Amino acid sequence: MFLILALISVGIAILFWLLDRVTLSPKGRYVLITGCDTGFGNALAKSLDRQGCNVFATCLTPNGAKTLEECTSDRLHVIMMDVLKSESIKEAFEEVQKKLPQGSGLWGLVNNAGVTGNVGYYDWWTRDDFRRILEVNLLGVIEVTNVFLPLVKKVKGRIVNMSSGIALAPCSAGGYAISKVGIETYSDCLRLQLHHFQTSVHIIEPSFFQTDGMQRKKAFDDPLERAWSRMSKEQQDAYGRSCIDEFKQLYGEISKTADTRIHLVTDSIEHALFAKYPWKRYPVGGLIRFVARPGGLLPSFIGDFLRYNFVPFPKPHRGQIRREDATREQQSVNGILEGLDCRLENIQRDTKSD
Repeated sequence: MFLILALISVGIAILFWLLDRVTLSPKGRYVLITGCDTGFGNALAKSLDRQGCNVFATCLTPNGAKTLEECTSDRLHVIMMDVLKSESIKEAFEEVQKKLPQGSGLWGLVNNAGVTGNVGYYDWWTRDDFRRILEVNLLGVIEVTNVFLPLVKKVKGRIVNMSSGIALAPCSAGGYAISKVGIETYSDCLRLQLHHFQTSVHIIEPSFFQTDGMQRKKAFDDPLERAWSRMSKEQQDAYGRSCIDEFKQLYGEISKTADTRIHLVTDSIEHALFAKYPWKRYPVGGLIRFVARPGGLLPSFIGDFLRYNFVPFPKPHRGQIRREDATREQQSVNGILEGLDCRLENIQRDTKSD
C-alpha cells in the first residue's frame, strides 16, 4: 500500500513538473514593461527582444532610453514615461495605441518601475518621504494598470506586478515594505476582479538582488544621513549616532552579498507571461521561498520572537548616549577646573610681585 501511494505521489509530481514547462511562444506578442533604464526591466526587455517578442519598454531618463535602443532590435520600442505623472502615462498609452496593429492589444503588462529608501525607524521619516515611495511603487502601478488595462483585456492577457520578499516579512525596510505589502493586496484583489475577463495577475517576490536600486550610497547612506541631520536633539539622544551607522553597515553588507543572478527574476517574469499554466506568485531566492514565506504562516508572537532575536535590526543606543553625555559633561567640568587653576596661578603671581 505504501509503495502504491509513493508511486502515485511521484507520478503527480512528474505531471506537475511537465505541465510547468509547457509554454506559449513569445513571438508576435506585445508586452509593455515599465522601469527599463536599468535592473530587472532592462534585462527583461533585452531577453524578450531576443526571443522575437514585440516590447514597449518605458524609460525615465534619456540616457537609459538611448543605451537600451543601441543594443536591441527594431522590435523594441522605447517610450519615455514617468509613473509619477498622469499626463506622461496617458501620452505613453497613446503612443502604444498608435504602434499596435489594428485589432491587437497587450499580451503582457509588467509593472516593474520602483524605488527603494527609508530604511530604519518610521519616526525618522517625513510624510513627503513616504509619499514619494508610495506614489512610485504603489499608486504608480495602480494608475499604469488602469490606463493600459483595456489593451490587456482586449486579448485576455496577463499583468505581472513586481513585489518583494520583504512584503512577506517586513522589518526595517520602511516605506518600501509598506508599498510592497500594498502591491500584494492590490494584486490579489485585481486578480479576483479580472477573473471575469479571463485576464490573469501574477506577483513576483524577489529576495535581495544586485541592481541599480541596491547601490549603497544612493539608496541607503545618503537618506540615513539626511534623516539624522534633521532629527531633533531628543530623537538623536533616543537613538544614538551608532544606530544610524549600524543601519548603514547592515545595508552595506546586504548590498555586497546581494544575488547577482538577476536572470532568476527575469526567468520568473517570463514564466508568468508565457507559461501555459503560470503561478499566481513567484518567490525568487531561497531566503524567500524557504524562510520568509513559511515564516509568514507562524503565529504573530512566534514570528515577532524570531525577528527580535534572529533578524539583524539595529537597536537604539540610549546607554551610549548617556555615556557620551557624561563624557561631555566631565570634559566641560574639567575645562572649568583648568580655567580656575589658571586664574589662581595668575592671582598668586600677582600677589608675589606685589
